[in-house]
Amino acid sequence: MNRFIVLFAVFVLAVLNAAGWWWFNRPVPVELSFNEPFPSVSFAPFRRGQGPITQVYPTSDQIAQDMKSLVGVARGVRTYTSREGLDVVPELGRKYGIEVTHSAWLGKKFAINDAEVDALIKAANAYPDVIKRVIVGNEVLLRQDLPPEQLIGYIRKVKAAVKQPVSYADVWAFWLKYPEVAREVDFLTIHILPYWEDEPIGVDGAAKHIVAIYKRMAEQFGKPILIGEAGWPTRGRSRGPAVADMENAARFVRTLALVSKENGFDYNVVEAFDQPWKAFLEGTVGAKWGVVDENRRVKYAMSGPVEPSPDWPRHAAAAVLIGSALSLALLWRRWERYELKGGLFVLVLAQLAGLFITWQTVNALAMAYDRLEDAWAWARILLHAALAVTLAWAAARQFRREPARLTWPWAEKFVPLYGFAAIVVGATLLLHGRYRDIPPVEFLAPCIGLTLYGLGRMMVLGQPWKEAFAAGRLFGGEGFGMARRFTIGLALSALAAPLSEAWALSRGDDFITSHPQWSDRLPLLVRALWENQEMCVWAAMVVVMILPFWAEWRLRLER
Repeated sequence: MNRFIVLFAVFVLAVLNAAGWWWFNRPVPVELSFNEPFPSVSFAPFRRGQGPITQVYPTSDQIAQDMKSLVGVARGVRTYTSREGLDVVPELGRKYGIEVTHSAWLGKKFAINDAEVDALIKAANAYPDVIKRVIVGNEVLLRQDLPPEQLIGYIRKVKAAVKQPVSYADVWAFWLKYPEVAREVDFLTIHILPYWEDEPIGVDGAAKHIVAIYKRMAEQFGKPILIGEAGWPTRGRSRGPAVADMENAARFVRTLALVSKENGFDYNVVEAFDQPWKAFLEGTVGAKWGVVDENRRVKYAMSGPVEPSPDWPRHAAAAVLIGSALSLALLWRRWERYELKGGLFVLVLAQLAGLFITWQTVNALAMAYDRLEDAWAWARILLHAALAVTLAWAAARQFRREPARLTWPWAEKFVPLYGFAAIVVGATLLLHGRYRDIPPVEFLAPCIGLTLYGLGRMMVLGQPWKEAFAAGRLFGGEGFGMARRFTIGLALSALAAPLSEAWALSRGDDFITSHPQWSDRLPLLVRALWENQEMCVWAAMVVVMILPFWAEWRLRLER
């Protein structure tokens, strides 16, 4: 190679890197549009570091700022508690002309329940011009915090003390399970969340699902209905055909608004703002249901194209700069040592390192929700970056005209470490996968980068595939004694990934009730094995990660 070829190759690869960021983040046309204020949005204005688990709550000034920001966006808000700082909401609602559906949070602690109910009654009687309806408890039956008879007792207490219509809020299926609760309320507050259904529903089927559920509940109970929660997450794991991303969130919320207007439905969008603390309970997806993110930036408009990631130019620039700087650091002064093929492998691995490091950083920090999670995210980022840079560095040492011999025992630990992590991920997805993130971005370097590195060892060094890919010999080592166990473990992990989707579906109460016969369930369970494309990608990546351990195992058998 010469310097001109090196510079030209770096430039071309940098352009391809940036083009990839543009292609996957270009604005997506969404034909639906709706430019009226929402009737109501869920209002739980927790910022980063705040939440009911840590018992750190928003200040009065923060709540006032958030209420003011909703003027013109929503005509009303729905709270989930009458305490924990949200006692100021009715006064702010009066100030900004926003109606309030006020609530009492009920759980397992009776003293807190009593305080919540008393605060709700007090607020409802003090602000009858602002608080138009009240809700006693949210998904209490779903969480099994209280039996229906105790819940009914709280509902009756509030009904006797306020003039506003009184309701209870839960997933629609739990109203059908406990019709005695429906008899006690003035109106039903039902949650319709296609993403969280036992049988997840893709955004294309959401409108039909909403209408069907609403009509079913109206016919069953004959009472006014508020769709108390309906929304879509903008980031997190996919569930079957339900994909969490910006485009689907915008499409769903626009669909909800149009369908509700056409059919006269009263609805509340969940939710106004992202709640970072919910990631502790539900994974990344739990924290990403807001129309506005945790930094108080609007995620998407109600008309026009949707940008998957408005910050992509900054991310693309970082990826290109890292990749190009690493490329020049490895080849600029040593260009004469490389044939074209060997040099190109080095430059591609270097540019991929920039891509992997940036993508992993964006993804990991978006998943973090407190300082401890920040530390864990940076630990993963540094590990991933170390492997990506090591692969490019090792290629630069080996793919010369006169290859250097590597003796890097420290680097030999990377591949088994990621192999073990992939096995653990498979087990956790299978055992309790509903709220577990699917981690393809976390394994880009040990899957794609390592595979390319192994192919380079075959094509540039002329090594047999077993020598080129063997897990214990990638960086000059003498072998890895647990290759057989890792091969089997990763194979089981790859199998566990799609099985986790079918297993989670098979345990859903609503799924069992809707499909009592195994002849009905089995086709749906089979379909669940491949319906989640993100899970299929992860399974394929795990299969690819088997190759180094299988090569090592075969090599040891031969010797």
